[in-house]
Amino acid sequence: MVTAGTIFELDGENKAVIKLKDGTKNSGSTEKGGLEDAAVGDDVLLLAAQSCPTKAIFLYDSESKQIYP
Repeated sequence: MVTAGTIFELDGENKAVIKLKDGTKNSGSTEKGGLEDAAVGDDVLLLAAQSCPTKAIFLYDSESKQIYP
């Protein structure tokens, strides 16, 4: 995955997974602070979500309101 490569990678089934700071990978939800690269900008995360061909990346704000898609 080119966009946000410090946050996402493709698994064996070519599905994007989130890289967490504890070294694990997750395909579910997580807080930004738990990301391997917690310093990634919100603009980069939004671009990654917008670039996902299946719209499988959902973004929420700090009040749990859905931002994208």
